[in-house]
Amino acid sequence: ALEEGRETDGQSLETDLAEQDIDAGRRKEEVPNPEPWGVQGPLATFPRGANAGDCLHRILEQLDYQQSPQTPSTIALVERELQRSGIATTNTDAVVLGIEQLLATPFGGPLGSFQLNQLGMDARLNELNFDLTIGRVTAQGLKAAFADHPGGSFGTSYANSLGQLAVMSEGFLTGSIDLVFRAPGLDGQVRWWVADWKSNWMGERDNQGQPLACGPRHYGQQAMVELMAANHYPLQAHLYLVALHRYLGWRLPNYKPEQDLGGYAYVFLRGAPGGADGSQSLANSGGGVPGMFLEGAPLERVLALDRALTRPPEAGAA
Repeated sequence: ALEEGRETDGQSLETDLAEQDIDAGRRKEEVPNPEPWGVQGPLATFPRGANAGDCLHRILEQLDYQQSPQTPSTIALVERELQRSGIATTNTDAVVLGIEQLLATPFGGPLGSFQLNQLGMDARLNELNFDLTIGRVTAQGLKAAFADHPGGSFGTSYANSLGQLAVMSEGFLTGSIDLVFRAPGLDGQVRWWVADWKSNWMGERDNQGQPLACGPRHYGQQAMVELMAANHYPLQAHLYLVALHRYLGWRLPNYKPEQDLGGYAYVFLRGAPGGADGSQSLANSGGGVPGMFLEGAPLERVLALDRALTRPPEAGAA
C-alpha cells in the first residue's frame, strides 16, 4: 500500500496519538479561539481505513472544484464511488457536505484566502505520477538535508528521526502526487504547489476508547504537526517538492525555483471548517486554518534533498 501511494489512514500512528492524553480540553487549546470551530464535522463518522481514504481521493480527483457539490452529477459521482468502495450510500449527504465545506475553506498560511473553489481545471494536475532516478540514498543523507537547513515546523528533532530510518537505496523512487496546482500567494506571485489529501481521524474518544466527536476543532496546527512528524509526512512532502522541482525544470520555460516553486499543503479532510468568519479572518492575515497545513518550499532544503537523492554510488559498491 505504501509503495502504490495508497491512503494509509488507519495503518498509521493516528490511533495511538488520539488515545493518549490528548483530551478534549487540550485539543481546544490547539486551535485559536476554538468556539467558532465545529466539534463534529460532516465526515466525523465516515469510515476510516485505506479503502475509505481511497474513495475520498477518487472523488476529489474527478471533481470540478468550481462547480457546486450539490449538483446531480457530483451526487451521482459520490454515490458511484461509495458503491465501488463497498461503503453504504447513506454516507452520500455527509460526503457531499464535507466536500462543500472543503471547497470553501481558505488555505491560510502563504496562500492566504485562496480556496479550492477558485481553482480552475486548467490550473491543476491530478494524481501526477513520477519516477525519479536516485543514486545511493542513506538515512544520514536525508537527515543532513533537514539538519543543515533548519526552519519551519520540522527542525532538528525531525531530522534526527530521519537518521534512524532503515534507508539504503538506489534505483528509482516511484510515487503519485494527489494534486499539483498553481495559485497566487499573499504577495500576489503565482506559484506551483503540491497538495496531499489526508483522511486521518483525530477526534475525541471516551474512557473506553470509543469515538465521540471529530471536527475542525481537533485539527489545530500543533495537532497536525505531531501527526505529520509521527508518520513522516514531512519527508513525503519534501520528496513531492523534489519531484515538482524536477518536473517544472523540464516543462516550465525559464523556470526559477525561487520564483515559481510554492510549497506543500496537507489537507486533512475531516478538519476543514469551511468559509466561516473565523477561518477567513485567520487566512487573510496568513494564519493557519484548522485542517489545512501549509509551508512554503524551503528552497535550500529541497535542493539539498535533490542532491542527496542523486548522489552517485560509492566507489567499489556492489
